[in-house]
Amino acid sequence: MKNWFKKGFARIKPIWQRYQITRWLIVLVLTLFFIISALGTFNAKTTDVSDLKARLRDSTIIYDHENKKAGSIAGQKGTYVGYDQISSNVTNAIIATEDRNFYKEYGFSIKGTLRGALTTVYYRLKGSHASAGGSTITQQLVKNAFLTQDQTISRKIKELFLSVQVEKEYSKNDIITMYMNNAYFGRGAWGVQDAAEKYFGIDAKDLNVEQGAMLAGMLQSPNGYDPISQPEAALNRRNQVLQNLVNNHKLSQSDADAIAKTPIGASDHERIDNSYRYPSYFDAVINEAIGKYHL
Repeated sequence: MKNWFKKGFARIKPIWQRYQITRWLIVLVLTLFFIISALGTFNAKTTDVSDLKARLRDSTIIYDHENKKAGSIAGQKGTYVGYDQISSNVTNAIIATEDRNFYKEYGFSIKGTLRGALTTVYYRLKGSHASAGGSTITQQLVKNAFLTQDQTISRKIKELFLSVQVEKEYSKNDIITMYMNNAYFGRGAWGVQDAAEKYFGIDAKDLNVEQGAMLAGMLQSPNGYDPISQPEAALNRRNQVLQNLVNNHKLSQSDADAIAKTPIGASDHERIDNSYRYPSYFDAVINEAIGKYHL
């Protein structure tokens, strides 16, 4: 931890000296930070997270002019499946790659947040709009479900407080399940069930180690690690995730080495969505719901 802080401040020090940041400026920045924190706390507390699981899981039923069911629209965009319907191979791979301390931390990582904040400040002082990561799985779920993708301090603070609220309301298994059902895996596949069908023609519960590793690797960049259009990049990324599993004690090194020699094994399977058979009619209903009823 001591070496980590030294490295972080070593990157900030040249910028500090160059711009001759004075004490009053530090006080001003800290004051603004606490004001924004207070606003973020208030806004986060007024957000109800208790219905998050229901919103992601439930479908909206669409009826035709004869009051017959025309189909349904899932809230989370894809097919929702429960924790026990998802192979532990993909769950372990996602945790090992996205958030190794998922079961140990309470919604957010102090170390990751500080590291991200320091690096983001460094980029801003250099005139860059780049930002650092460091978000936990809970934070990623909150960001996708409640917030915008804007890289602002106020949004990040809201994200932290909402993450704590979600952790209070749901179990860890609930959170990882919601995350996997709400994640985008490229090529129109939302959620791990649709992704398993799309790339392997199987259910999420049947994913093996290498398949789970490939899907977990795609979360960082669904297009960049697309196994259909970018097979070499997808293969390298999958093997990286396999090593993550080894480092997280979920896979032996010998098994990882053996699997790394196998091909990517993914292909484009056409999915038939029976719940969305009348796209033009559905779109008209959605547009009216938004325009007329503000839903």
